Amino acid sequence: MKITNNRWFHPVLLLFWVGLGILLRFIGLGDKSASSIEISTLVFSLGHGLKTIPLDQMISVDTLLSPLRFEATTQPSDVVYHLFSESNHPPLYFLLNHFWMKLFSTEGELVSLTVARSLSSILGVLSIPAIFSLSYFAFKSLIFAQITAALMAVSPYGIYLSQEARHYTLTILWIIASLGYFVKAMRSLEGEKPLSIIQVIGWIMINGLGIASHYFFIVFLGAEGLVLGGLWLKNWQNKLGILRTAWLRIYGVILGTFISGLVWIPILKSIPNDQLTDWIETEFKGLGWIEPLFRLLAWLITQIFLLPVEGTPLIITVISVLILLTVLVWVIPGIILGIRFNLTASENQLETKIFSGILSSVLVLFLILIYGLQKDVSLAARYQFVYFPVFILIIGSALGRIWKQPEIFNYSSVSLPPILQVNSQKIVIVTLIMGCVGALTVGGNYGFQKSQQSDRLASYIINEAKTPVIIAMTQRTHAETRALMGLGLEFKRQQAEKLPQFLLVKKTDNPSPAVATVLTQVQRPFEFWRVNLKDNTDFSQFRCQEDPRPQPDFNGYRYGRYYCR
Repeated sequence: MKITNNRWFHPVLLLFWVGLGILLRFIGLGDKSASSIEISTLVFSLGHGLKTIPLDQMISVDTLLSPLRFEATTQPSDVVYHLFSESNHPPLYFLLNHFWMKLFSTEGELVSLTVARSLSSILGVLSIPAIFSLSYFAFKSLIFAQITAALMAVSPYGIYLSQEARHYTLTILWIIASLGYFVKAMRSLEGEKPLSIIQVIGWIMINGLGIASHYFFIVFLGAEGLVLGGLWLKNWQNKLGILRTAWLRIYGVILGTFISGLVWIPILKSIPNDQLTDWIETEFKGLGWIEPLFRLLAWLITQIFLLPVEGTPLIITVISVLILLTVLVWVIPGIILGIRFNLTASENQLETKIFSGILSSVLVLFLILIYGLQKDVSLAARYQFVYFPVFILIIGSALGRIWKQPEIFNYSSVSLPPILQVNSQKIVIVTLIMGCVGALTVGGNYGFQKSQQSDRLASYIINEAKTPVIIAMTQRTHAETRALMGLGLEFKRQQAEKLPQFLLVKKTDNPSPAVATVLTQVQRPFEFWRVNLKDNTDFSQFRCQEDPRPQPDFNGYRYGRYYCR
């Protein structure tokens, strides 16, 4: 009897992928420094706000980090209030995280990064059985489902999202669930039983929860709408009955989802114009218009493959890129072949077209955002979560096809390297091995590094400073407040013996009087570190001499060191 015919084989194998996913997501979970957006998650989830940090006055690290201290008296209403008055995100994840951190936090203590990130990691782990279930429901193949689950377990991009204290992994679960309903709806249009009333309500609820988790879920809904719209036009032109029961139930889902989205319009209008998304506004000059295309391609690749390319010596980076390109050239023809056969196989044709159509539609909507609205969503890896599950489904089903039917290489018109023609299953094995290496790359912080290396800057200041330190930063939005808090948190995490003082300077067109006050009134000697400080003050007039030596670069920070003796 074949081992795959054993009734315990597939459940045990799925448990193995889940266990591997847990291991890869929780290794060193709290080691990396907190990113600016993670600081935002922690503050709002604790029921605090960022406007309580004093401006234009010198403050201690304890004052700076006060919004990160757990207080048992905060309520969910505090989470919603501060979120809607200071941020631009829906509240569902923040409320879940509020209750989660209450379970593992101590009164008056700084919140633990490990605790804060663990909820996202657990949700990331849940996406493994979720994608398995969706793949099996869609393709009716345990092999397809197992390979798809394995890809989700080891995906470098999936590891990156799971190790961020953010709402992406929760939204991914809603996307997977919505995809399941979408497949059922499309099958009903092909002659299967229409959606039941319970399924209509369930789909509306999932879509509503998706919007309540992240507004970018609307982009995914738009992609589903484009695919449905194409089929509707085809049915309308062929007079196939766009008023039959199957379509009427789908109309109900569309209406219900639309109403669930309308709920957020007053809230969106009430969000203060705090310029939090200004950084993705882009005006393309020259050949700059082509950069988003390369970035989108790079993000797609990292959802499957990644090798050490950040924080490594140049030679290691070059070798990693060469290996990655070699593997891509070796693997891509087989994946393309698997997709082609799925598109022609009667049992998988509809589902492959559905997922391919949604992926294409999301990318088209992204291009409209980038080039039409000049909102370059390719700048951040995190925004690509919208199409991540469907991309994993497409690649997993393609690899499942060539694993299940290796003989398709014998009559393929695709030119393949000889080694692939020997055993196409090697493609699957190599892909999963590369995925594991990519996952370890992310866990080891050699890929998807934080945009602000607060841990390295803090360590440098701790090791270099010989006298008391004052760190000053300009505040334009609470993004800068978060950045300074992230830096301050690192001094605590690294247990600095002498903690610096901080100065958060409100942005003005003229030299800040707050900086002048500090430089003239603080007892000397001290070191003044300007970190992302946009102030044209001549510090020499205050007898502060800039360090003439070259300073190391740290991502996210432009700084200067001054000796005030």
